[in-house]
Amino acid sequence: MNSVINASLKNNLIKFRKRIHKYPEIAGNEKNTAKMVVAFAKKFKPDKIIQKIGGYGIAVIFEGKNKGPVVLIRCELDALPITETNKFNFRSTKKNVSHKCGHDGHMTIVSGLIPLLSKNKISKGKVILLYQPSEETGEGAKRILEDKKFQSIKPDFVFALHNLPGFEKNNILIRKNVFASASKGMIIKLKGKTSHAAEPEKGINPSLAVAEIIQSLSFLSKKLNKVKDFILITPIHAKIGEPAFGTSAGYAEVMFTLRSFKNKDMNILTKEAVKTVDTISKKYKLKKEI
Repeated sequence: MNSVINASLKNNLIKFRKRIHKYPEIAGNEKNTAKMVVAFAKKFKPDKIIQKIGGYGIAVIFEGKNKGPVVLIRCELDALPITETNKFNFRSTKKNVSHKCGHDGHMTIVSGLIPLLSKNKISKGKVILLYQPSEETGEGAKRILEDKKFQSIKPDFVFALHNLPGFEKNNILIRKNVFASASKGMIIKLKGKTSHAAEPEKGINPSLAVAEIIQSLSFLSKKLNKVKDFILITPIHAKIGEPAFGTSAGYAEVMFTLRSFKNKDMNILTKEAVKTVDTISKKYKLKKEI
């Protein structure tokens, strides 16, 4: 393996990762990122490259001469809608878009397998290197599974990875059972009644309800004693009214991310969160949509 990952290839992989980091694309818009991956893969002549799977997804395929298991190794293409504040020379060139979840690193790690598989031909089965789009929104996996091009692949084993800062370099960490939690996005829409800012009593302003919902849900995971495993609710976004000083808001949105290790705990957490929002919205005479 050391003869394959030589200094030249290592430098090329570093350049590849820095270029992807410099030109990030958010979920559903990974067109140029996909082009960079395909251009890199073609240099090493894989047996097949399937493009535009579930959007801009890519499958780089290496095939053995004999039948055998199909192993799929997955990474992600998309970046996050976050402004980068770093100052290094390969920082994001795009406003409000950057690789803050390490997907540029994941792509580089998986792409590093391409020259290894090219030089060390497998004798049986297939190895699929899958670059999934729209991971951050949760839409990409569903679209890939529904895509006929993916259905023809039929993997027997699927492996994924995630960078984990704080541990010694060049190690692979594994654990039994669940490694990372499942997550669910919760969008709460509250409708009251807009009024003039000088006469707030003539309207129904949802701001107090928003404050109470954020406080209540943020601590909900600590109050659910019947759940023994990991659960968490995190507030991620809130909007109240419009930036107009003459109006008292009549509409609000609040968003949370719910996380759990177990499906049954996610169901309990979701049910309790909805119940809490119901109680608070009724208290402030607001119509709600979740």
